[in-house]
Amino acid sequence: TGKSTGWEDGGWGVWDEAELQEPEEEEATSRNQRNYWLQDCVLSLSPTNDLMVIANEQKAVFLVPKWKQSDKGKEEMQYAVGWSGSLNVEEGECVSSVLCIPLASQKRSSTGRPDWTCIVVGFTSGYVRFYTESGVLLLAQLLNEDPVLQLKCRTYEIPRHPGVTEQNEELSILYPAAIVTIDGFSLFQSLRACRNQVARAAASGNENVQPPPLAYKKWGLQDVDTIVDHASIGIMTLSPFDQMKTASNIGGYNAAIKNSPPAMSQYVTVGSNPFTGFFFALEGSSQPLLSHVALAVASKLTSALFNAASGWLGWKSKHEEEPAQKQKPKVEPATPLAVRFGLPDSRRHGERICLSPCNTLAAVTDDFGRVILLDVTRGLAVRMWKGYRDAEVGWIQTVEDLHEREAEKMDLSPFGNAQGPSRVAQFLVIYAPRRGILEVWSTQQGPRVGAFNVGKYCRLLYPGYKIMGLNNVTSQGWQPQTYQICLVDPVSGTVKTIHVPFHLALSDKKSERAKDMHLVKKLNALLKAKISDPDLIEGEAKELILEIKYPATKKQALESILTSERVPLSSLTNITQTLMDNLKKQELECVDEGLLQFCTNKLKLLHLYELVNKLNSQSVQKDTPPSDNDLAKLLRLEEKDFHRLQTLLENYKKENTQTSVQFPDEKDDILSVKMFLEYLEYEKDVINVKNMEDREYVALGNFFFWKCLCGESSTEEMCRALESAGFSPQTLLSLLLNLWLSKEKDILDKPDSVSCLHTILSLLSKMKVAIDESWDTQSVSPWWQQMRTACVQSENNAAALLSAHVGHAVTAQIIDTVTEKK
Repeated sequence: TGKSTGWEDGGWGVWDEAELQEPEEEEATSRNQRNYWLQDCVLSLSPTNDLMVIANEQKAVFLVPKWKQSDKGKEEMQYAVGWSGSLNVEEGECVSSVLCIPLASQKRSSTGRPDWTCIVVGFTSGYVRFYTESGVLLLAQLLNEDPVLQLKCRTYEIPRHPGVTEQNEELSILYPAAIVTIDGFSLFQSLRACRNQVARAAASGNENVQPPPLAYKKWGLQDVDTIVDHASIGIMTLSPFDQMKTASNIGGYNAAIKNSPPAMSQYVTVGSNPFTGFFFALEGSSQPLLSHVALAVASKLTSALFNAASGWLGWKSKHEEEPAQKQKPKVEPATPLAVRFGLPDSRRHGERICLSPCNTLAAVTDDFGRVILLDVTRGLAVRMWKGYRDAEVGWIQTVEDLHEREAEKMDLSPFGNAQGPSRVAQFLVIYAPRRGILEVWSTQQGPRVGAFNVGKYCRLLYPGYKIMGLNNVTSQGWQPQTYQICLVDPVSGTVKTIHVPFHLALSDKKSERAKDMHLVKKLNALLKAKISDPDLIEGEAKELILEIKYPATKKQALESILTSERVPLSSLTNITQTLMDNLKKQELECVDEGLLQFCTNKLKLLHLYELVNKLNSQSVQKDTPPSDNDLAKLLRLEEKDFHRLQTLLENYKKENTQTSVQFPDEKDDILSVKMFLEYLEYEKDVINVKNMEDREYVALGNFFFWKCLCGESSTEEMCRALESAGFSPQTLLSLLLNLWLSKEKDILDKPDSVSCLHTILSLLSKMKVAIDESWDTQSVSPWWQQMRTACVQSENNAAALLSAHVGHAVTAQIIDTVTEKK
């Protein structure tokens, strides 16, 4: 049996476009019977997804998930057989109900995974037996002699509000006319003790420690014809009004009312006459019963242990000759509990009841194909669905992500503050096997928010509990990975979990905004996922960004993509181009001008980055290094002055030599596209450099000009590309000088860099608006003043001196050109 770790999200939102088609009827009856086998089995999957039990009559198999290589060569989680065999002890008994309950670890270092998982099995003989994952029988209890109909569990949950009553952990066992509830703490301690007992006995063969007895309550349910399922709501405290109403209904107008409302345990049953029955057991009206823990020892263990244990188990005395297994323990009588009220429906029989995570709603199915939503607090049916024969139901509780509320914070609503508590939404999941459709409904009166074709032979599993053994202290630091509901498909051999986004519980405009935020969140998860295929990331990112409705959210999503270091340049360009093309296709009045301009500007920058990268990667034939005479002519220096400059630089180089480490992987000319987009911004077709640190400023200049200064890239093409993109000459001069002055050590080792600087500076000076056309050669030019200021402020004297000489030479060249024109 394989396992799919996630639910396909593609189906959300398609239900209103066209009604889902039911799968074609299978023609072969034998195939139907072959696929229908899972419907006849008793099935349970641990909430932590670490153990699955499938049982049929006496036999059972325990499955554990393991990472294996599939036929396609991919690593995937598959279920493997951990144990299989027969579970029956009494003659003729069959398995009627199974639960897999993960038990919390008592170690402080635990990170949320359970210590081990206990398998609880109910039998038609009335026995309830507890097993380890390896099939070792830990203990057995006969608390009632009727068949076990249903096992259900409740684990600790932190109350959402201060006024909500804290519920105790418990295991509830339903019999045809009784309910037994075992205290969770007592059960937890007994199971730990029995497991330790079996481990010690297996190791030594003679140790035994008597485990603590189980504390349980047993209620005999009266005034009901038949019961097939139940829900233990837990302890509830009535409000003063409800207390007076209840007292009046039971004792009449003159009934005495206590000062404080009594605490009661509420049970709801389904069956017939009444269709649903509501029972209330007053706390303190029945003392907990204590059972002797019937420790079961596997046949592998020594007979000495069995004989030693049989005495304190209460099965027999030393003088009895009858085998211990034949002696049934004493069954305590039940405390009578009459039904207080119910929903009468004589023609219909209830089949299943499923309590919601918030303990206020319950879904009931019946033999007429109805699903009824109950308000268990008021005892009312608040909604009904028809046409769901043999339906299986479950619940999904979704907690709001406060980041998704950012979209609503401008609304004048009590939830506009993103710092407020997270809201919680309840969704009812209905699986209709006759139609092979799984539906998700928003409760109480919400619409259908999802529907999927899943096949006719699946089983819907909803445990309704998490990990046993936690309390209000230990649960604070735990983050257990548990699923809420899943679908087992025997045809494809997969287990699929179901997840519902919170925004589907909202309506109208808020729902659309929240859906957008959900899509942004999904996009961010995609960008962080370990996916090696860039085409896959690009395709999914395009779909998500086009699905987002609001322009501001689209912009936010595009910014997330552009700042991701995992998306290649080609994908960034394609995604931005796709979004821009989509905007241009829309009607003019519907297009958000700000978003369209944002896409246009980012696309220009991406094209510029691609062009600069291309120019830097092209190999240019280097010119012959200039001789001393050539450099002297270039700088317009006499031979004597040039040698004096060389000597000065050589002495400076010796005095200021510092040992530095250069790693071979470092590439000075590479700047990531993410940083490139962060450094630059467009404003009215002009590229501006944002305010940033000197190091970042140098990195940007390095990306544009270092290859040119080394003679490895075409200076003319680079300057032409930067000018065409929208850079002002003043910005480029600033970037060039910052780079030159910071790379003093490198330029002193490369004499030809001086001639390259001369070429770049000449080209920048010839650009439009570089030097004012009305500049008088006798006055100070702002262009050269910018260069003079940079040289004066620099601490790298040699680089500043060289740039000053180059600047002087270029100025002289420009003056000569102007003079010639005149």
